[in-house]
Amino acid sequence: MSPESLLFWANIAAIYCVVNGVILSLVIGVAFGFAWWYLRKGRKALMMPLLMAQVYALRAQHITLKVTDAVANVPIGIHTTTTRLKVTAQTLLRGRSNV
Repeated sequence: MSPESLLFWANIAAIYCVVNGVILSLVIGVAFGFAWWYLRKGRKALMMPLLMAQVYALRAQHITLKVTDAVANVPIGIHTTTTRLKVTAQTLLRGRSNV
């Protein structure tokens, strides 16, 4: 083979590689475009279910806070009652003579 015939095939191969690169770039660009479009469409479709999930999470948080407050109030109430009883008992033990 002569160098001129190899140069011809090298030019054909270069054109083939450039065309393949352009086609690959276009296919990837179109794929990313569709992916972006579907992501935006999916985000709009998921907006209401995600909002409802947030509402349910806030309800669960509110109920949890009410329950923990009720549970925490038990020892606080016991401590308050015992403190009142101690003060009353000390007053009764000292008698009314100090009053």
